[in-house]
Amino acid sequence: MDLSTTYLGLTLAHPFMAGASPLADHLDTARRLEDGGASALSIDTDLRNPVLELTRALRIPVALKLSPYFTALGNVARRLDDAGVDGLVLFNRFYQPDINLDTLTIEPRLELSTQAELRLRLQWAALLRGRIHASIGLTGGVMLPADGIKAVLAGSDAVQLVSAILRNGPDHFRVMRDGLAAFLQQQHAPSVTAIKGRVSFAATEDPGAFQRATYIRTLQSWSLEHERARATPAA
Repeated sequence: MDLSTTYLGLTLAHPFMAGASPLADHLDTARRLEDGGASALSIDTDLRNPVLELTRALRIPVALKLSPYFTALGNVARRLDDAGVDGLVLFNRFYQPDINLDTLTIEPRLELSTQAELRLRLQWAALLRGRIHASIGLTGGVMLPADGIKAVLAGSDAVQLVSAILRNGPDHFRVMRDGLAAFLQQQHAPSVTAIKGRVSFAATEDPGAFQRATYIRTLQSWSLEHERARATPAA
């Protein structure tokens, strides 16, 4: 069974790679990630220079990790794609500080990502799949093999893991890979390519109608559940 994927023009053994974090800053921990089964390592660099200058000056693939807080994210993605960026990573997580009421000072607060963050990333991976040439990477909210499978189905070429590895250790890459292989076998799919983007908006005849219908169904399902709860007599 072929678990390989193409990301930034590179062939990876499977979609699950280590996201940018201090784990990739040192040779010893980077080797642990490799031994644990990571297909690649993402390393942060200084991207303050204009994208065009970077893509023209560098001979290696350039991926930009985006924030979800743009007014028109789709337009930003298209402009970066036109500028020649090789990949877009969805999305950057900003660590917000907290206020200590005892000392009246600002203090950093490190909170690992949870599955609740995944749906926003799935939505935009599905929206961008087939509409840009750049590779799509997804990071944030991927904890279990099912999460990674959803990311691939939405259209992600690669899935970056950080919080899940910090919680479970580098061997969790093998768990993710084996879960993907089991899903492909269950679906009788010969490769990751065969399922990549299968649930993206580009895979539907009218993506706009699909999105509107999903919104309406969500509201209707909430309304039905609310009415049932009101109609159910208390025990």
